[in-house]
Amino acid sequence: MRDRNILADPKRFLIYIPFAILFIWLGVLIASNFDWSSHSGAVHEAQNFLEQPLDPPIGLSVSKEDLLAGQESPFVAVAEKVSPAVVNISAEKTVERKGFTDYFPFEDFFRRFFGETPEKRFPQTQKTKSLGSGFIFRKDGYVLTNNHVVAGADNIFVKLPDGSQYKAKVAGLDKDTDIAVLRIDVENNLPTVEFGDSDSLRVGEWVIAIGNPFPQLGLDRTVTVGVVSAKGRSNLRFGGEETPNYQNYIQTDASINPGNSGGPLVNIKGQVIGINSAITNPTGMSFNIGIGFAIPVNLAKWVIPDLIEKGKVSRGFLGIFFQEIEKNLADALNLPEVEGVLVSKVQPGTPADKAGIKAGDVIIGFNGEKVESGTKFRMMVAAAGPDQEVSLEILRDGKKISKNLTLADRDKFLASAKEEEPKEEETENWLGLEVATSTEALAAQYRVEFQPGVIVTNIEAGSPAEQSGFMEGDIIMKISNQEIEDIDDYKKVARSLEGEKKAILFLVSRDGEPLFVAVKP
Repeated sequence: MRDRNILADPKRFLIYIPFAILFIWLGVLIASNFDWSSHSGAVHEAQNFLEQPLDPPIGLSVSKEDLLAGQESPFVAVAEKVSPAVVNISAEKTVERKGFTDYFPFEDFFRRFFGETPEKRFPQTQKTKSLGSGFIFRKDGYVLTNNHVVAGADNIFVKLPDGSQYKAKVAGLDKDTDIAVLRIDVENNLPTVEFGDSDSLRVGEWVIAIGNPFPQLGLDRTVTVGVVSAKGRSNLRFGGEETPNYQNYIQTDASINPGNSGGPLVNIKGQVIGINSAITNPTGMSFNIGIGFAIPVNLAKWVIPDLIEKGKVSRGFLGIFFQEIEKNLADALNLPEVEGVLVSKVQPGTPADKAGIKAGDVIIGFNGEKVESGTKFRMMVAAAGPDQEVSLEILRDGKKISKNLTLADRDKFLASAKEEEPKEEETENWLGLEVATSTEALAAQYRVEFQPGVIVTNIEAGSPAEQSGFMEGDIIMKISNQEIEDIDDYKKVARSLEGEKKAILFLVSRDGEPLFVAVKP
């Protein structure tokens, strides 16, 4: 069956020609009883055959131009379908800017090399503008974008493809997913996008990013193409408060640059499967290097109704700290599979505590669904919502048990915990460190794993602590081999080491990992 397609492949066809000539020549030679005169005639005939123009092989176009004639890139239809619903967003904010005077020519120099300017004298307020993208998902004027594009804005303007501009109202913001919904008042129905299914997305699929990169250059509705590089990216840091708590990013190499934030990531069918949100660049420069991230549209589908109806998202709360199960941990726990999450701590007074969940339990099922990863588990709990009764399947000491409980409201619980948190105590400035007793809430504020001890809240510039590499958020657990449980322990040890000339050894927890730091007074 394969040889019947030789003519459909020009290269294979040409490879067979020399063999055909050889066999013809041998055949003629044998038939002529090795008469060389007959051979010369056969060679002449074969030469004539080779000099004749070949007919085009079956299935091959006559020319490259004919081959390309009438062929259109599939991305054309996608761009034409989606671009009319992509908008430009500008958000104006009033911020306080502290400077030396109204104009201090060396301010940038001091900020770059010393981290701040000389003594601040004249606090100033100034208008700043952030520019981004968004897309219309309801014909009556609802726009989806990123929270970080519009959060804290005094005025938000949405510019449509036809050039018309509207002042927008915030329907709802969700910092934990970095999603925002805006509303503009329009008289006529607007073009909208079609939502796809981001769960069915596969690595290697074509995707198209549409947005407004480098908006100061006027590059509205730029279309870039790439593939899905990975799914389920989490534990990413984007700097400060812009890092969302709930992460399940789509990674793509479609070019995403400053100004693309909030624009749609689209599949080959023209369906939105993500919201372009962030880039990463190890050089620290703000331009694309082929690693961009988009929020899955299925996550947006979940938060949109709450944002429109209530202006915020209500999430379920269980009250545990947990860690992922990896192979070595599964072996140590005698687990049949690498699945579920391991409970490392149960917070007092929470639904988990009241239901009798313990540290060391492995949660493998939630409401009848398999728990495959920590990221998925967090999403499951949050999406179930407050005051919802749920069931957990747990492995404890090799046996399966079930627990039923009612989830709490995450925001209300965190707010009450913050109110109950005692006022932070600060020590005298010892070695350039300011610390406070480590609490769950304070650890969450610094985005570090909770450990008993004292947490570093501030470091004096140029101090011994800074020169030794201390960082804000470090949790001090021991000093000179003495346990530190709270601020009182810390003060006691600090007083006992007053006047010490030798380096002092600290044991700290940084990003959940123990680390020794030596500080020379």
